[in-house]
Amino acid sequence: MPYATVAALEEWLTPEPAPANAVRLLTRASTAIDRALYGLAYDADDPEVQATLSLACVQQVQWAMDRDDETGAQDDLASMSTGQRSFTRRAAADGSSAGSSARLTQSAADVLLTSGHFHGFVWVEG
Repeated sequence: MPYATVAALEEWLTPEPAPANAVRLLTRASTAIDRALYGLAYDADDPEVQATLSLACVQQVQWAMDRDDETGAQDDLASMSTGQRSFTRRAAADGSSAGSSARLTQSAADVLLTSGHFHGFVWVEG
């Protein structure tokens, strides 16, 4: 179940409307947040925690929309061309040739970090 509603997404995206696949985007964003918070204990019934999760969720969806990459299929691509196909992968943090970008946008991570509700949350990129 997504942390945010389509109505919350519409409010965040105003004046733009929510996309037709909003529920799917919200579900994927919630999964990315769950992955980032995996292993942490927090009160999921606390209204302030719910509001924080909702805000992080809509920001995660906006990031996916801006990247035009709903599934994360392009996470490890730094560039891509068409015609004679050319792909460039991002360098990994350790300097090896393959890597991936963060699965959670910086703005969603900032919401989670600054809320004070998720003790032990550490933002790690890559």
